[in-house]
Amino acid sequence: MNDPYLYKESSVLRNLLNILDEKELDLAEAELSRASMMLLYEQGFDDFSTQGIKTIHKTLFEDVYDWAGVFRTINIQKREDLLAGISVWYSNVRDIKRDLDAAWKEINQVQWKKLNREEFAAQISRAFPPLWKVHPFREGNTRTIVMLMTFFVEHYDYYFDQDLLAASAGYVRNAFVLASLDQYSEFEHLEKILLDAICTEPMDYVDDLDQEDAVSQGEKYRKYQSEDYKPVAHEYRTDNGEKK
Repeated sequence: MNDPYLYKESSVLRNLLNILDEKELDLAEAELSRASMMLLYEQGFDDFSTQGIKTIHKTLFEDVYDWAGVFRTINIQKREDLLAGISVWYSNVRDIKRDLDAAWKEINQVQWKKLNREEFAAQISRAFPPLWKVHPFREGNTRTIVMLMTFFVEHYDYYFDQDLLAASAGYVRNAFVLASLDQYSEFEHLEKILLDAICTEPMDYVDDLDQEDAVSQGEKYRKYQSEDYKPVAHEYRTDNGEKK
């Protein structure tokens, strides 16, 4: 079986824009999904459920892919440099809904309103990786979960520094990877950036005129950024994990 999401004899995802160049598609996808993200944020969102995840993904990517908001139909993998080329074991295609529903069941058992900011960040760093680990869509999973997390945080009356996570995409993805290794999971990396991103006061995005605050905010952003980070596409895998 070949990957049905790709153009024949190509590594480019089939798309509504008929773009056949991978870099050009990445740029177009980023631009269109960013615009859709802002629109969704302006409209507001509070559907914290398996259907809600589908809604967010559809909104972000419906201008690019005809499968936006639709669970993938194949098993996938992504070779992680962080894991010496090994992939996180994403949910089997037959188990996507079951695994998402199970993750939501755990999330709904937490008494979120009783937690202080530090406890809230610690719980988020443990509750949301199981959603991410399912990887329900062919692409766009991390952006979908981060957007979901933004709405979830703000639903509980905190403020969320979306720009920090957007500017630290490599760190965020690696943090989710490390938090999705079953008994070997490490949550402190995700918890660290969430502690900086979750705030009790509105975000004060400083300009160059406020040099002292600008330096402080710049340092917060720089500590999570990596010039070496380069997004890697997912690959089709057979049930035994071999690349096809």
